Amino acid sequence: MPFFTCTVNEIGPAANGTETPAPVIYINLTDNGGSFVNQWFHAAERSKAQMLSVGLAAISTNKPVEVAIDAPNVPYSSVSRMYLIASGGGTKLAFNQNIIGIPTAGRTLDPIDISQFEKIRFSVTVNGSGSIQFYLLSGGAFPFPDGYALDDFSVGASGTLTRTYDVAGLSLLIQIIPTDSNNQAIIGVYGH
Repeated sequence: MPFFTCTVNEIGPAANGTETPAPVIYINLTDNGGSFVNQWFHAAERSKAQMLSVGLAAISTNKPVEVAIDAPNVPYSSVSRMYLIASGGGTKLAFNQNIIGIPTAGRTLDPIDISQFEKIRFSVTVNGSGSIQFYLLSGGAFPFPDGYALDDFSVGASGTLTRTYDVAGLSLLIQIIPTDSNNQAIIGVYGH
């Protein structure tokens, strides 16, 4: 489940919504990283009252929120987590990319500058057939003349994974090797 730093444009209840038992709490969000603009979602049933409070606080204080969205590019999909971000700090989007059709020989993404962060969170959603192996390397300089293995893992089709790391370098390199060329990886790297 990917995370996004967003602006809350509108939030409120609807007695005639169908996504959860009434009232449904609808949330109109704009991703600060540009993935979606003025898109409607609904608050997950188990925390909709709390998300209404967080959303109203975000609007009244003009602060962004960090949200976890089950299917970010599907209107009216579920927001399962929502956190208010404090002024001057909080989570910042370092990288956000939707990669389709990665060859089975693999692909190495351009280095990502993570020098300004104390911690990073890597989040990925995999679609298609087969699984994708990810190798994360942390570099000592930017743009990545040297580095060491930070982590490696595999994510199956229709799977999601989120991991947090203490930053040990100045740049992050992501290597991707799928088992099948019918694939999609939606990757987000967030820093704090």
